[in-house]
Amino acid sequence: MSTTPSSRMQQRMQELAERFASELPGRIVDLEETVKRLLSEDSEDARYGVQIQAHKLAGATATFGYTELSKISANLEHCIQSGCNHAEVEEYMRRIRQAVEGDVKAEFSTPKARSRAVSTGPKQFRVVLLIDDPASGAELQEIEEQLGFFGLETVRATNAETVRAELETGVAIVLLGGLDTFAKLSAEGVSFTEWKNEFGPCLSLIALSLEDSFETRLNAIRCGADAFVTYPVDIPRLIDKIDEFDEQANPKPLHVLIVDDDIDQVSQIAYTLQQAGMITSVASDPSKVFSHIVDSKPELIIVDVYMPECSGIELARLIRQQESFVGVPIVFLSIEDDVAKHMEAMSQGGDDFLVKPINPDVLTATVRIRAQRTRQMRYFMERDSLTGMLNHTHLKQYLERELQRAERIEGSVSFAMIDLDNFKYVNDTYGHLTGDRVLKSLSRLLSERLRKTDVIGRYGGEEFGVVLFNSNAETAAKVVDDLRERFSQIVHRAKDAEFCVTFSCGIASYPDVPDAASITELADRALYQAKQTGKNRVVSV
Repeated sequence: MSTTPSSRMQQRMQELAERFASELPGRIVDLEETVKRLLSEDSEDARYGVQIQAHKLAGATATFGYTELSKISANLEHCIQSGCNHAEVEEYMRRIRQAVEGDVKAEFSTPKARSRAVSTGPKQFRVVLLIDDPASGAELQEIEEQLGFFGLETVRATNAETVRAELETGVAIVLLGGLDTFAKLSAEGVSFTEWKNEFGPCLSLIALSLEDSFETRLNAIRCGADAFVTYPVDIPRLIDKIDEFDEQANPKPLHVLIVDDDIDQVSQIAYTLQQAGMITSVASDPSKVFSHIVDSKPELIIVDVYMPECSGIELARLIRQQESFVGVPIVFLSIEDDVAKHMEAMSQGGDDFLVKPINPDVLTATVRIRAQRTRQMRYFMERDSLTGMLNHTHLKQYLERELQRAERIEGSVSFAMIDLDNFKYVNDTYGHLTGDRVLKSLSRLLSERLRKTDVIGRYGGEEFGVVLFNSNAETAAKVVDDLRERFSQIVHRAKDAEFCVTFSCGIASYPDVPDAASITELADRALYQAKQTGKNRVVSV
């Protein structure tokens, strides 16, 4: 019985993964021997040997899914680079042996020959409240409650030492404090400006004050504040500021798809990009590339020109035939150094050409520049300018893609159509700028409280659409109803007035409803029913 090219390639990758798993215990033994040499003679050669072996082990284990072992190996490499002592090296080797014997032992017997995304993960983030003004006690409690509705963790600090202790754990914080408190601590010798130089984007300061004048704002700047907020606090505006600081502390990593069947090449490229803070996925089978693109939405694709069965140039041409993928940059890899051939290859759909062996700095810079440009273009093309959510057109496209994915894996998808209640009254009474802040508050709540796998878009006007993957109608209704309850408790302010806003929602689901057009129509009918039966409720069909 003959085998297809894709099955042969998948079999080849499985063989490579099994070979790697069988060789891994030997690699650990080799590393241990080099470490013993280092501990006995502590020479530059021995240190370099441990560093190189740890680097290769970290890259290879990350590629095949041994996440914990990869992390510890990378830490050992960094330890050697920073000139650590023998006790620290021995501790890392103990942890490597422990990982081999425990956490990843099962993975050795069933190695993974599939796409694997590796991420360093975001820094832990919270809002620290440093407020001791007696007049602000009730306000402080309300701030905590309101921020909690948006899913933000808050902790109270009684002094500067508590704040610094939080920072030294590696947490990223927004320090929200009374201006009088900041001024008092500054007079006692605490320099928040020096703290910010030390901790960088992990620390941001917002000053609160009952008074709003040039003098108070100047004092806030001199205390090191990044933003100034007056009592009573406008929570949606405060959230906007906190979001800005969170993005600075936790920039979203770029996502790169690597298409190659060479284990050593994949390991080298993936680990180099991971070290630069990027997420990598690996596609060993070119015929599966399209599902990888749909599922992981990479901002750049690296393709080896010379692959068996399907060349990189052929694959690039296939990708470019799909309108949805036209804007994703493709970078070719090859040992070919003929510039004319580079130009010919790029004319077939590529955006750049890198020659093996690849300088890590050149690889990282090339990928980062092109991927960031893709992200920026994608954002402005796909997003609503006010809320940052997907626009109407791209929300519909994402719904169709998620339905295709659900059909492939026999899963479920729900579509929720949300509409603000009495929004015209808000605009007419408090003004359109206030109405815009209400819209941004809802979009912020949705993006914070829903899963990262859920897709949110502004359907039009005061309407939002949410695609909830792997959720049936009952589950989706519970999730959205919780959001409805939380949103109804958020206090909005306009000049001296305070008010709350509610929303109604209609939900339809796949596979109960077979296609995107029908799901959208039925969700809209359910929303209409929710409006007609009293508003501030969720109806599913």
